[in-house]
Amino acid sequence: MKVSIQLCLCVCMLMLAPPGFAQQSEPDLRQEIERLKDGQRALQQELQEIKKLLQSQQPPTRREGPNVSGRVFHLGDNPVKGEKTAMLTLMEFTDYQ
Repeated sequence: MKVSIQLCLCVCMLMLAPPGFAQQSEPDLRQEIERLKDGQRALQQELQEIKKLLQSQQPPTRREGPNVSGRVFHLGDNPVKGEKTAMLTLMEFTDYQ
């Protein structure tokens, strides 16, 4: 008895379901899939064009500073950090004009 009541309720609910609840027809789905595929192709083409534009641009030119490799600089009484006997010294040149 309980099963038949539940079955009747399910059938009634399906009959009263809104029309938008029904599945789309197969031709509608195929058209929607084709539209999505066309959109995807258009996006891929745009990405390829952007990629070509980026690859065609010249990289920024790098400014080279003076070659100071192997030179010895005497710092005098200027403030320093670290050990004075270090094998490597980093110097920063700034201009506050």
